[in-house]
Amino acid sequence: MELLERAKQQPWYHTLELAPGHVTPGWFDLRDSVGRYGLPEDMTGMRALEVGTWDGFWAFEMEKRGAEVVALDLDDERDLDWPPRRRPATFPDKPRGDGFRLAKEILGSSVERVNCSIYHATPEELGTFDLVFCGSVLIHLRDQLLAYERMAGLCRGLCISAEEYSRTAGLSPWAMSRYHADRDSAVVFWMPSRKTWKRMMWTAGFDDVTEHGRFTMKTTDGHDIRHVVLHGRRPA
Repeated sequence: MELLERAKQQPWYHTLELAPGHVTPGWFDLRDSVGRYGLPEDMTGMRALEVGTWDGFWAFEMEKRGAEVVALDLDDERDLDWPPRRRPATFPDKPRGDGFRLAKEILGSSVERVNCSIYHATPEELGTFDLVFCGSVLIHLRDQLLAYERMAGLCRGLCISAEEYSRTAGLSPWAMSRYHADRDSAVVFWMPSRKTWKRMMWTAGFDDVTEHGRFTMKTTDGHDIRHVVLHGRRPA
């Protein structure tokens, strides 16, 4: 019970059910959207990677399905991609990932969280994975293509990528992206169209890149965010 009491004091990005009747007040409640991503129902014997885990919703979900899971994220916010004019003057003293660590302990999880940027993630350090999952992360990265390249190097099977997309950029017959790094809301460098996300994934080395689906993700404070889910494959 002490851990659950601590969870009540923790700020949460994800809504997580930590125990019956104990649900975190996350900004994103993805529980009703899980079926839209195309995760295998049974992941027994699979090795899976989540890129940008935050509180660990997808890492714990894949573990529940039977996978051995590694989850990447950064502990120090200074290491995130910041445009010079948007970089905060001060940063939190506490490392990121407190929510993940607390949830892992409460859930009795074996997910391994690795403090590493996807830019620096290599098979030499992490090995390779049957499934790589990346949701709502690339939109905040300066170099989206490099992130896809790193994921391609780590993947020996299925990659699931889910990101916000620009309908305006999608009006062009060419693969396009809109620049957003100077706006006042959350840091977003580029807002690609659906076609652009798909082309980047293919260019980075994935085969059979397909659009699995589209849906509107809703935040718990009432924002609607358009998402496209792409599947790409690498040879085993």
